[in-house]
Amino acid sequence: MENSKNENNELKNDKKEVSKEIKFQKEHSIIDNTYKILTDQRLGGGSFGYVYKCLDIKTNKEYSIKIESNNLSNPQLLHEYKILKILEGNEGIPNTYLFKNLGDESVLVMDLLGPNFEDILQDTKTKKFTLKTCLMTLKQLIERLEIIHKEGIIHRDLKPENLLVNKNIRNSMIYLIDYGLSKKYKDNKNNIHIPFRDERPITGTIRYISINTHKGFEQSRRDDIESACYIILYFLNGKLDWDGIKSKTKEEKIQKIMEKKEEFKKNKEYKKLPEILSHIFQYVYSINFEEKPNYEYICGLIDKGLERYDGESNYEKSLYDWQSIEFMVEPIFMIEEIKRKKMMEKMIEEEKKREEEKLKEKKEEKKEEKNNKEIDNKIIHNNYHNKTNSYKNNHDNNNKTKKLFDKRNSKTKK
Repeated sequence: MENSKNENNELKNDKKEVSKEIKFQKEHSIIDNTYKILTDQRLGGGSFGYVYKCLDIKTNKEYSIKIESNNLSNPQLLHEYKILKILEGNEGIPNTYLFKNLGDESVLVMDLLGPNFEDILQDTKTKKFTLKTCLMTLKQLIERLEIIHKEGIIHRDLKPENLLVNKNIRNSMIYLIDYGLSKKYKDNKNNIHIPFRDERPITGTIRYISINTHKGFEQSRRDDIESACYIILYFLNGKLDWDGIKSKTKEEKIQKIMEKKEEFKKNKEYKKLPEILSHIFQYVYSINFEEKPNYEYICGLIDKGLERYDGESNYEKSLYDWQSIEFMVEPIFMIEEIKRKKMMEKMIEEEKKREEEKLKEKKEEKKEEKNNKEIDNKIIHNNYHNKTNSYKNNHDNNNKTKKLFDKRNSKTKK
């Protein structure tokens, strides 16, 4: 799929998918005689479909299950499954346990992880992360990208919602998910890089895509790295310079966001950032289309920045912001529960709206039925009236004819 439909069409498709979702739950509550969908525990949703918790009824172990309608114009779940099978076994990549096509829907069973970074960020007291957490997160993200790039794959949809923490908050592992828009940038057999092309459709989430992606250039490894840096910039400041841009059209907004990113690069606004991040941005902007990013160099810079916190570069011994209760509005293990409650409230609200729409439709149908009945009665009445008049006219005419006939006969007799 060569379009940023995940973000842009979410609201448009949500309403359409709801009815399919309900139908799905009724018909396939247990998948492959093993995985029971916990329909009251929705983890996420979008234009692709929905993600729920599911339970292995044989082992009682919890997983996540992604459900996608096969009626979408660009189904992605099978493609994502194939990508995940290639990457499986690496750190920070979720394992898959089942992919199945069920006719109208497809399902993918994966590891159940903790909350995503956007939810965590919004649950912090400051609505931003400390530099230390930003650097540690960037290092893990660069490590994940190195893994997937090594397999000849680029992610193409990096955003905070696609970064998840482990379910066990003591475990500092960060997971990179959602490979529906990923693609091969080279063939591993002959090691040939895809050619540079322009006038390509925009793929990814507009806030975080690279400047070259904005310009319609073919994406490569450098674009993933640039997107990762914009994510960290957002975490550090709690916002981006191009947030809140107003425009009349979507195209105009995308153009204005690109211009803001270009200003950030051209005016070297990144120089105002902490020194380590400034150096990283400077390097990232210099990477060429086919060039392999120097992952070790970036991680080395990060380690130097982290030394001032712990006196060592082994960042894994450090605490992330969300592992400290003092830093959070609610403990991290509560985020999922709060989100689940909000989603349930949203689902109830959606159901209520659907019921109201149904009642409205029924009222309209009854009103239309009543109008049609009245029209039918009028037609019947008019037909009857016309027939009566016709009968009366015929009768009168017959009487007149009879009188004339009698009169003529009378004259003949005389």
